[in-house]
Amino acid sequence: MTNTREIASKILQHIYLHNDFEKACEKNKSFNSLEQRDRSFVRLIVLESLRRNKQLDFIIKFFLKKPIDKNKIFLEFLLRVSVCQILFLKVSEYAVVNSAVEISKKFNLQGLINAILRNVCRKKKELLVKINDISNIPNWLEKNLSTSYGINEVKKISKIITQEAELDIKIKNKYIGSKNWETILNGKFIEPDIIRVKNKGRINKLPFFEDGLWWVQSISSSLPVKCLEALFRSNNLNSRIILEIGAAPGGKTAQLIDYGFKTKSIDISVVRTDKLKENLNRLNYNTDLKCLDFLDYSDDKVYDAVLLDAPCTASGLMQRKPEILLKNKTEELESLIKKQRKLLEKSNRHLKSGGYLVYCVCSIFSKEGKEQIESFLKKNKNFSLVAPADDIQKYGKLLNNKMLLITPKQNYFTESLVGTIDGFFIAILKKEYE
Repeated sequence: MTNTREIASKILQHIYLHNDFEKACEKNKSFNSLEQRDRSFVRLIVLESLRRNKQLDFIIKFFLKKPIDKNKIFLEFLLRVSVCQILFLKVSEYAVVNSAVEISKKFNLQGLINAILRNVCRKKKELLVKINDISNIPNWLEKNLSTSYGINEVKKISKIITQEAELDIKIKNKYIGSKNWETILNGKFIEPDIIRVKNKGRINKLPFFEDGLWWVQSISSSLPVKCLEALFRSNNLNSRIILEIGAAPGGKTAQLIDYGFKTKSIDISVVRTDKLKENLNRLNYNTDLKCLDFLDYSDDKVYDAVLLDAPCTASGLMQRKPEILLKNKTEELESLIKKQRKLLEKSNRHLKSGGYLVYCVCSIFSKEGKEQIESFLKKNKNFSLVAPADDIQKYGKLLNNKMLLITPKQNYFTESLVGTIDGFFIAILKKEYE
């Protein structure tokens, strides 16, 4: 049987090459054959190694005097997951070292691996003082964040992203009061319809998943639809038709349907659209779905609201998707900004007078959020900003008194529950006239 630490090393190597955690797990047959407990252990090691990527780089370079041969490069990833466990996870040092040495025998470098890891064990306290959390944020990302928020805020964010992300589950409204969900899912409600649990992987094995009584959706991701629900709450939701752009994988789509809205959903990705269909089928929900580039959408119909979940750098999801830390998205950022601008202008043409355009990105870059909306408003004088409802504002801070920015942070959900929250940006724009 393949060692769990060997599986973790192979998955980490795949992510460094292809930058996708979930796909790396899906493609590893050994991982998929593991029992739940071992799968959770592998996920923990890999995600923590990604969150601590630069700290691990520093330590390995400190002890590894010359690079490992390219045909043995796997051992660098074995070192990463091993050092990560020794320094940052509550794992037996003896077990980590012995396991790594055994795996490295295949490459005849067990002596080198043994020496490095035993040195790490001996100098653990000294090493932890030398390395800091902020080093895990790459230079291009730190520069963008420091410009917008200052270095002190970036330091706070760097501490948050080293923590394991929790799992938020949205319960269908009609089933919220029918079961003791906190006991069933072993979690705590953070919103009347969202319960937070520890992420152990294999979500489809949790109670009532196959029955379609809930779906996974982070609290930050749920807020744009909560904004729409608050706007139309007293005005017959089920008569309102929402055009949703960037709908897949379907969390917001399901939420819109659950709240009673009629929906038209568009997504550009065939793979993601198939996933949306699969998710909605499990939930027994339906939407008028189109798989195409919204910029090519030719229908002249106008809607009560447009929910634009625009493509972005996902810089707000560093904690949940730490593979983001490995890729420089500087060039991609500029093309994304142009695409967002075009999508906003296109959304305008499909919105009724008096309707609402809700723009959201899972990014905390000012260029993709505040600056993008300010630019749109300069060109479109017939739009005005609307502040989110008070119970939504509590999750972030208002920019220009109206736009909601949520940075990755600790949040007090209840008196007894403290947890983290993903970064997100939301702007509500009202079309006052044509």
